[in-house]
Amino acid sequence: MAEGVKRRKSAEAICRDFVRAVSWEIVRAATVSHEETVGRLRNLGKFYVKQLEGHPKLALEMRRRIAEQLLEQAIFRRSSLSVCRARLNAASRLGFADVERKAHCHMLYALGASARGNKRVAKKIAAEIANDLEQSLKKREGLLARDCLAHARRFLKFINSESNVMNRTSEHA
Repeated sequence: MAEGVKRRKSAEAICRDFVRAVSWEIVRAATVSHEETVGRLRNLGKFYVKQLEGHPKLALEMRRRIAEQLLEQAIFRRSSLSVCRARLNAASRLGFADVERKAHCHMLYALGASARGNKRVAKKIAAEIANDLEQSLKKREGLLARDCLAHARRFLKFINSESNVMNRTSEHA
C-alpha cells in the first residue's frame, strides 16, 4: 500500500466495532452518571454512522440501536415517564426493523410505566403491542413474535389482576 493512502474499513468491520463499543458503554453505564452514558452513546452513534456514509440502511440500523439503548437507559435509570416517552417516540420515529423489536421497546416502556405507578399507560401500550403482534402473526408465522405476544398477554393479565386487587382493597377500606 502506498504511503499516505488509508484503507477504509469494511462496513462489516465498522458494525462489529460499533457493537463492541455500545456493549462496553452498557456495561460501563452502571458505574457512571446517566448523563455521561447518554452523551457517550450519542457520540458513539455519530462516530460510527459517519463511517457508514455509503451504507444508509446500516447507518439507520445504528441510529435505531442507539435510540433503543437510550430508551432502555432512561427506563433502567428511573427517569421520569415523560423522558421515557420522549425516548420511545424518538425510537419510533426511526422505525423498527421488525415487529419484535417494536414489541421489545414498547413492552419495556409499559414495564417502566407500571413501575412508576401508571398502570393505565402500561395497559394501553401492552394492549396495542399485543394487537400489533396478533396482526403480524396473521400475515407471517414467527416464533419470536409468538413469544413476544405471550409475554404481552401475561403482562396484561398481571396488570388486570393487580388493578382488581387494588379495587377490592379500596372497597374494604
